Formats: sequence, C-alpha cells, structure tokens
Amino acid sequence: MLKLSTSYKHHFLVAIIIGVWLVLFLVLIAPFDTADLPMPIRVQILPPYGLISIVGYCILVPAQNWLFKKAGKWNTLFESIFLLAFNVIVWIGSYLYYKTDIINGVYSFSKFTLEVYYPIFFIILPILIFVRWYLNKRAPDTESDKIILSGENKLDVLQIKQSDLICISSADNYVEVTYLTKEGVNRKLLRTTLKNVHAQKPELVKVHRSHVINPQHFKEWKDSNTILLTEMELPVSKSYKQNLISLDHSPLKADSLSQT
Repeated sequence: MLKLSTSYKHHFLVAIIIGVWLVLFLVLIAPFDTADLPMPIRVQILPPYGLISIVGYCILVPAQNWLFKKAGKWNTLFESIFLLAFNVIVWIGSYLYYKTDIINGVYSFSKFTLEVYYPIFFIILPILIFVRWYLNKRAPDTESDKIILSGENKLDVLQIKQSDLICISSADNYVEVTYLTKEGVNRKLLRTTLKNVHAQKPELVKVHRSHVINPQHFKEWKDSNTILLTEMELPVSKSYKQNLISLDHSPLKADSLSQT
C-alpha cells in the first residue's frame, strides 16, 4: 500500500516542477527538429507544452482524491492508472497543439507519437514518479489512528478512525461494522468473516462468538450476560467473560462475574 497526499498544494507543486522541467528541456536541449530554431522562437512556441502537462496533471488530482477516498487506500495499481491517464491527456493535448498554426507540425499522429512524444515522455516519467513519491512520503499523517478494514472484494473497504470503531459482528457471510460518525452511529457490511477481521485488528476484544468490540467503547456491565457500549449493548458468552473482567469499571465486581 502506498502513501498518498491529497493536498492540492502538494500536487500543484508536482505539476509546476514537471511543467517547468519540460519547458527547460525543450528550450535548452532543443530535441528533434527544434534544434534549428533560434532561441527567441523556442522561447515563444515551446512553453505551451509545459502548460499542457501542468493542466493535464491538475485535472486528474480531484479524480485521484475521489478514488483514494472511495477505496480507502492507494496502491501500485491506482498509481499506474493515474500515470496512464496523465500520459493520455498530455499526449493528445501535445499533438493538438503541434498541429496548430503556431507549430504547424507536419508529422502524422503515429510519427509524432513514436518519434517525438514518447522519447520525451519516457525522460519525464522517472522524474514524475520520483517527485510524487517524495512529496507523498513527506505528507503529514493527519489521522494517526486511522484503520482500514477490508472484505473479500478489493473495493470492499472501510476506512475510519480506530477511536470511532465500536464493534464488529457476524452477519451470515458478512460482518457488520458499527462505528461513529458526525451524524451518530453508522453501520457497514463487509463480505468477510469475523475471524479474518479479528486477525486484521487483534487488539479488538472478543466477547461472543459473533461479536468483537473496541475496548475504548466499553462502558459497563448491564448484567452478568450483557455489556453496554457507546449507544448500544451486546451479549457476552461465558467463555469470553474473562476477556472483559480487566475492563470492568461498573459496580458489578469481577469476582462475581467469574462465578456466573
């Protein structure tokens, strides 16, 4: 799993770095048929290629952030999709500019692609990958207690703060995750087993063969077989009572529980 900054400021900086680097490369190195152009002409007609890359990158950032929020993660596949989409946008935008009256390019689309665009793009690509990796790596963790619960489906993911998680319960071939939001208690089904989820988050406390709880939300014992959590209650099996005795802060004493 990769780290991703959703900061528009960070990604605008990436876009500027790539755009400026591309302009400097085209103007100063003057690859292909631009070498015969005088410097004033290069400065006049080549910077729009950098602008195309800046705009192309910035267009994709909202879609990137939406995908990250929807999936609850960022991985190599999503990063590859982003880079591919950036490539397509800049590729088409560059060719359209190349065919304008400003450049008046004579190459066909295929010749432009193979002999002009991709040789330059593959020079830019390592820089783009490095700059994204570096800024994403340095992005601050705004929610240090964030957890990700995943089901069998790759997109079946719930990302929440651990402090908001109340409990997880079995529901046939699914588990039901109960957690807090700004609007109150919410629930989400994930297609997986309670055993798999408990393996993902072993710090959760098992109180029943069908329930595990976040001990932060344990309030007190309602009676010898029931506990109160935040805005809900759950049954407790005799075989799992011992897991909760150390959490008990109700008038119901631990020694009395162990005898029931």
